[in-house]
Amino acid sequence: MPDSTLSDQTAIAAALTGNWKEAILINLALLKVDKTDVDTLNRLAYAYLKSGEIAAAKRTFSKALDLDPYNGIALKNSKLLSGAKRKSTKGQALPAAAPSAFLEDPGKTKIVSCVNLAPAQSLMTLSPGQMVDLKPRKHAVEIRSDKTYLAALPDDVTFKLLKLLAAGNTYQVVVKAVGKNMLTVILRELSRGKRFANQPSFISTTATSYTPFAPAEVHPEEKPSVVATGEEDLEEEDKTEEKEPEEEVV
Repeated sequence: MPDSTLSDQTAIAAALTGNWKEAILINLALLKVDKTDVDTLNRLAYAYLKSGEIAAAKRTFSKALDLDPYNGIALKNSKLLSGAKRKSTKGQALPAAAPSAFLEDPGKTKIVSCVNLAPAQSLMTLSPGQMVDLKPRKHAVEIRSDKTYLAALPDDVTFKLLKLLAAGNTYQVVVKAVGKNMLTVILRELSRGKRFANQPSFISTTATSYTPFAPAEVHPEEKPSVVATGEEDLEEEDKTEEKEPEEEVV
């Protein structure tokens, strides 16, 4: 029996480098060993999808759902494919953000390297330019695709975003780059709540510029962002709110 761990890694590597033909062959070989491996079925279906073989992708995601009806990756992609009528839509597998999403706008955008990454099997389903979701938690802000956990934002960004989200701010999140052990996203402010109506979400000294998304193979692994994001402003505001008035001494 082949080394399944090594084969899985090889299949993931092929997907992350965009070698979809090789990914199809590897995953088909893996299914000969274990036809009930849902992760392999999802990888194969996505490789079909990226190759434009829509009918094959639908059938394979359906097989994954037969084995695991609540699998987030298979559910999401099956839903996306439900309206696909053409047998081949190569290059249009997943909805992507508009080019304007990659324009850096001082105060409104921030590029962030995520932490606490999900397994590579989940990350390999992403594509640069794909829109994902923010999921605030008590002490964390997660990046998700539908209900599938992908990563978390680093502490410095989380600290501020939790307060901004609670105040009613809204954001768009777009995948900038993805690799086996990395995920970089672009956060874009869409609207502000009343409390922070006059306060930009992020501090920036650069002029507006275009930041193209990069394929994983040419994008180096990045460390979590430690650039100041204006948390000090919120800390000062909190201190002001918590400070009680001094008693007048007669």
